[in-house]
Amino acid sequence: MIQTESTAAKPSLRQWLRHPAWAPLNDPAAWQRLTTAINPLWTLGEVRARVIRNVIETQDTRSLWLKPNRHFRGFRPGQHLMLELEIAGVRHARCFSLSAAPRPDGLLRLTIKAREGGRVSMAAHQLEPGQIVRISQASGEFAAKSSPARLLLISAGSGITPMLAILDGLAAVSAHTDVHLVHGARTPSDWIGADELKLRAAQLPGLKIHFHGSDVLGRWRPQDLSTLVPDWSERDALLCGPDAFMQAVETHYATAGLSERLLSESFGRRAAPLDPSASRHAVTHGKPEQMFTANSGQSLLEAAEAAGLQPRFGCRRGICMSCQCRKHSGTVKNLLTGQLSSPGEELIQLCISTPQSAVELAL
Repeated sequence: MIQTESTAAKPSLRQWLRHPAWAPLNDPAAWQRLTTAINPLWTLGEVRARVIRNVIETQDTRSLWLKPNRHFRGFRPGQHLMLELEIAGVRHARCFSLSAAPRPDGLLRLTIKAREGGRVSMAAHQLEPGQIVRISQASGEFAAKSSPARLLLISAGSGITPMLAILDGLAAVSAHTDVHLVHGARTPSDWIGADELKLRAAQLPGLKIHFHGSDVLGRWRPQDLSTLVPDWSERDALLCGPDAFMQAVETHYATAGLSERLLSESFGRRAAPLDPSASRHAVTHGKPEQMFTANSGQSLLEAAEAAGLQPRFGCRRGICMSCQCRKHSGTVKNLLTGQLSSPGEELIQLCISTPQSAVELAL
């Protein structure tokens, strides 16, 4: 059809609704401010949650019980989500595993170990019942590849948290899976969820728990698997814990030619090595995976736009947070402060972040 001048000039309904004459009725941000002023959990799409309980688990670990708003879409045992907190006027976010299976009352549990220099974990420990926090939708594929009759869970330290959710889920459906849990901690008092695991052992006759206290027994070795779990090589295995621990287990499986039987959860902490002197870095994004490059000192926003992408942005100066994006892995430098990010999953601002290693983004 030939478009006449009159029809070409006719604004679309969407353009008409966006006209400034309708402001602030057509301003989502204004409606967001209004609804949250009435009730902090009323949002137009943002996932928020109310802190219900803050429970001491060990000397340096607490469990937050959260009640999410209606925008949260649920989760599967083994998945994680991002907790976002405002600290000294700046929003920070980190990923934490959900440590309990889905419940009829809809409550979520995040079991968080305080880490030295960990702003989010330290701030999370200070949260009080009634406070409102931002959370993401759950994500991750940390689960057995099928529904195996035999399963092996290997964890250390706070790596026990997704295992607690997985075992909780098995108990909820009265599963008869033959499960071995091998867990390491410095002392029994550092064993997160010890009492809960004793209850799971009573509920799941097929569950066998092997605890290794490194304070007395020394560092646990993957070679000990053959003694603890003689048929370890025939089981699907899930692994979560400190990086050095995970690398040792992964090497053990690779040497045995069994890497396909092992699934690891690390939230992308083991990113590509830092190389500040590199002239450019690879930036991957999307499913299927795509890639562009960012020059040294170039913001990720500029690099993405140069590659033909159209990420959200506002001020382009690090103020409005419009370009905030989830970084799955890699290290970036803040162009305003010079501060380096962690290598793991967190929220960054594209307009003021330049990569210092290979980076994976959720664009």
